[in-house]
Amino acid sequence: MRRLLLLIVFILVLLGAAIAYMPLGFVLDRSGAGAAGIGWAKVDGTITKGRISGLYISTQPLGDVTLKLRPLSLLSLSPSYDVQWGGAAGRGTGILTFTRTTLIGEEIRMQQEIGALESLSPPVRAMGGQLRVADGSFRISKTGCEQASGTLSTDALSTLAAQYGRQFGQISGPIDCETGSFLIDMEGRSDAGDEVAIEAKAALTGQGEFVTRIRTQDTQIIIALTQIGFERENGEFVYRQSRSAGIQ
Repeated sequence: MRRLLLLIVFILVLLGAAIAYMPLGFVLDRSGAGAAGIGWAKVDGTITKGRISGLYISTQPLGDVTLKLRPLSLLSLSPSYDVQWGGAAGRGTGILTFTRTTLIGEEIRMQQEIGALESLSPPVRAMGGQLRVADGSFRISKTGCEQASGTLSTDALSTLAAQYGRQFGQISGPIDCETGSFLIDMEGRSDAGDEVAIEAKAALTGQGEFVTRIRTQDTQIIIALTQIGFERENGEFVYRQSRSAGIQ
């Protein structure tokens, strides 16, 4: 009996060591992340502690990521990691869980420079500012976004509004998903009563739509909006941009 117990302990230790030294790249290749539009340039380290260099979602680069395993998650065969990532254009933290068919994100906090978002047109990127995600979560699979939540906010209009004597606070709204795509619906208002609404839909394949609507009576602001591509529609000034899947 004693020999049997020692043999069982030996086997368990051997299995634990094998799991601890399993390459992180091996796990990622089988996580389904690649099929969901998530890729990377290089993976270093093991399943317990590793680094992903050159992470990107669709055509948008995010930077480098470090992952630290939550050991108890191995009991469910769905490894979870405390994650930190950063690059020249942004940074963030969160918890990622890999299953055979999905990638799950929780407690996501992120800050991203708008000028580095490659899917936006040059005039919008030139406005500058940042996007921030608070209390974010998501579940994505081969079919795209299955569930998402959190709050997205931006100060993109603050600098532009200041040029015209306006005070414009945060524009914010909820994050959601529908039929595989992420949905964003943000609103904001200036101290002078100017109203802004931003609606966006984006799929991991790269396909998406982006619409900004502004209500204002200020002549100077109207001139500025028309110069960067806004068009008058039903008393509003509207900017639209769409992107087809596969377009780089």
